[in-house]
Amino acid sequence: MLLYCGKSDVGMRRKINQDIYGAMPIWDDDGLLLIVCDGMGGHKAGDTASRTAMEAFRSVVVSRPCTAEDPIIRSDNIKNTLVAAVKEANEAVYRLAQSSEAYTGMGTTLVAAIISRGMLYAVNIGDSRLYIVTRHEAKQITRDHSFVQFLVQTGQLTPEEAKNSPRKNVITRAVGVASKTEVDFFNINLRKWGSGYILLCTDGLTNYLDDKILFELLFQSRDKVRPTPQEELAKKADTLVAYANQSGGSDNITVLLAKF
Repeated sequence: MLLYCGKSDVGMRRKINQDIYGAMPIWDDDGLLLIVCDGMGGHKAGDTASRTAMEAFRSVVVSRPCTAEDPIIRSDNIKNTLVAAVKEANEAVYRLAQSSEAYTGMGTTLVAAIISRGMLYAVNIGDSRLYIVTRHEAKQITRDHSFVQFLVQTGQLTPEEAKNSPRKNVITRAVGVASKTEVDFFNINLRKWGSGYILLCTDGLTNYLDDKILFELLFQSRDKVRPTPQEELAKKADTLVAYANQSGGSDNITVLLAKF
């Protein structure tokens, strides 16, 4: 089973951490499930939204093991499971949001991945991201569902302008804000990437770095005393969180790293 390590931090300016992450072996160790959510809403509504979404999502994935051996059928089965899990998460948060004024308007981003048999299957809603980082490059796999990203795609903003836009945290899709939501699905053969890291994270990290900085943080010089692989992974997670805090820490920061 792959090594993984997560860390979530309230940041330097927030009082409540509305981020949450989860990681667990699934399907009799035939897969690893990774989830990161970034809740939104007043008081504890964001915290409730992210936790509700993660629990609902996880329950669907765990209850639907994929036994298909054919790669194409297997990919389709896992895609259907992930889409069903998003649907359940969305419905769970939406129902709760309708049940109380305290929860009105709450929602959450969601990025999740299943790693199994050398393949990566991922879904995302919102602006929490998934990256693959190897010794050759750091590459964002997911696409942000944000207003600024829309402006970049339509040629109204350059990527550089987008980084400094005051509207960069306005998202156009989220879990639980409507009765239905759309989700993006990604299917990647990790064998073609060699070895490296899979990173799931919230915008509390990505607001402060680009692909080049991410690459440098994960592949900086090694310690004189070689740590265990798990200790090394934990240190890299700590390094990412510390970088975001040192850069301003304006939001909650969550990172979930898996080594492949």
